[in-house]
This record gives sequence, C-alpha cells and structure tokens, in this order.
Amino acid sequence: MKLTVDEIARIVNGSVTGDSKILIEGITNIENPLINHITFVQDEKNFKSLESSEITCLIVPKQITQSSKVLIRVDHPKRAWAKLLREIFPARKFIPGISPQAVVAKSATIGSNVTIDAFVSIGENTVIGDGAVLRSGTFLDDNVKIGKNCVIHPNVTVYRDSDIGANVIIHAGTVIGADGFGYVATETEQEKLPQVGNVVIEEDVEIGACCTIDRAALGSTRIGKGCKIDNLVQIAHNVVIGPHTVISAQTGISGSCKIGAHVTMGGSVGLGDHVEIGDWAIIGAGAGFPSNKKVPGKQVYFGQPARPYQEMRKQFGAQLRAAETLDDVRALKKKVAELEKKLDQTIS
Repeated sequence: MKLTVDEIARIVNGSVTGDSKILIEGITNIENPLINHITFVQDEKNFKSLESSEITCLIVPKQITQSSKVLIRVDHPKRAWAKLLREIFPARKFIPGISPQAVVAKSATIGSNVTIDAFVSIGENTVIGDGAVLRSGTFLDDNVKIGKNCVIHPNVTVYRDSDIGANVIIHAGTVIGADGFGYVATETEQEKLPQVGNVVIEEDVEIGACCTIDRAALGSTRIGKGCKIDNLVQIAHNVVIGPHTVISAQTGISGSCKIGAHVTMGGSVGLGDHVEIGDWAIIGAGAGFPSNKKVPGKQVYFGQPARPYQEMRKQFGAQLRAAETLDDVRALKKKVAELEKKLDQTIS
C-alpha cells in the first residue's frame, strides 16, 4: 500500500487537516502506532494517547480539528476505516467452475458463474444461485436452496430443505438444519420427537465457524436479514431472530426463543426456552435467562439470572462491599455487647 493522505481522504470522503501529500505506507491499529501508517480513533482518550506516538495520520471525528498529526476528519471514523480496509484488501475473487471431483446430483439446478470446489456434494433438487461459491468439503442435502452470491466455506453441512438467501456467508465447520433437540419422556426412555421443519436464513447474513442452527420441529427456524453470528453459537429449533441482530461467540439459544431486531448479545449468553427479547435490547456477556423470560426492547440486561443494568449494578456494588459490611456488623455487635454489659452493671 502506498497512498497519499489526499488519496485516502477521497476514498473515505473525509477532509484533511495538515499535509495532504504525505505518503502512507500501511494501516495499523492504536496499539501499534507506526510512522508512515494510518489508523482511526473515535474518542478523545485514544486521540490524546496517539499524539506523542510515531503514527503519521489519523482518521478522526469531525469535532477534532487540531493535532500534531495529519488528520482525516469524517462523520463516522470506524465506518470510514472499514471502507478503507475494503478498498485496500478487497474480498477474495473465486474463479467460476465445477471441479470434476465434486458430486452434483443430476436434478440439482446450478446457476451461472458458480464456483464448486473439489469434494463438494450437492443433493437432489438442490438449487444454487448465480455467483455462489461452495468451498471444498461442503455438503448440501436434498432440496436445499442457496441464494445468489453466497459464500459457503469448507466443510459446511446444510441439511435437507434449508433455505439460504442471497449474499450469505457461512464459515467453516458450521452445520445448518440438524435435528432439533426434541424428545418425549416415557417411563423407560426418551422417545425422539420428529423434527420435520426447516431452517430459513434470510439475505446478507454472516455465520461464523462451527455454529449449529437446528431445524424446526414444525415450521421454520429463522435467521433475519443482515444478522451477524459469531463462532461457536448454538441456535435451537423454532428460534426466530429478527433482522440485523448481532450474536457473539459461545452463546446458546434454546428452542422457540424469539429475538427482536437490532439486538446485541455478548459472548456466552444463555437463553432458556421460549425467552423473548425485544428490539434494540443489549444483553451483556455471560447473561443467563430462565425459560419464558420476557425482556422489553431498548433495555440493557446482564448477570445470572439476568436483570436490568441499573438493578444489577446495585447488586454487584453490594457484593463488592460485603466484606466491609461484615466488618461493620461485627464491630456493631461488639459495641452492643459492651453497652449491654455496662447496662447490666449499672442496674445491678
């Protein structure tokens, strides 16, 4: 990479404060500021810490106007940063074609400009949209639909009847449409409850590595448009997730939960069955919800069991002061005992 500050400013639609002709040779982060490199900051604290570093250029919010560094001022520094990264490191381009080592059912429908690597298996009546990419080891069962421009990375398994929309990215090792965890207890055993629904993944979703999304018992397990799901996430049968929700790693969502739109879930969140979370809610890392819990929209919850932020803050604060409180109680008990002794002596 060798671009002038002015060229970078044009890419991110920003205005330059300082020498726009300086040549930038690389992109870095705030933890590793280097000369002739560029990074971004979103707050005054990080900006001040970089003032004394070797970094040459900073992408900053518009309200920052003065610096010893060259500035590119924009409305949203992180968005500008993402745009620059996409420009400098464009997405990998795949060469269309079907490997002779792929196994494709005769009844499958393959769109134009599709890439199918070696050892891909495509079942009966499966449909692959234009421009889709299927990496090595991918298994698509019967009656699967893959939308246009999807990228399915190595060793992904998609069970029968799953419906995946356009522009979906699924990373290695993920399993879509396995049976949901449904059983009926008898006096002697657990009888399997047939899982005869499917999984529907809407367009523009990205799913991390080694995730599992189970088919519905009846109907559909549904992942809404634009959702982003981290690695190692388990989504059970009949879960419905609204559009543009973000779910971090190691989260487990039990059956029939309903998660709204634009929800943010931290890592290692656990939801019992039939939990409902409203739109724009924020769920802190490690939060746990019992079955049937209902969380209003636009609320912040965390803790085990999860509670509203302000309530849990007070509880955590009380826990941190527990040792001090115990010392105070002991001191008071001692003082009361001394007073009682003096009172007894006075009376006698």
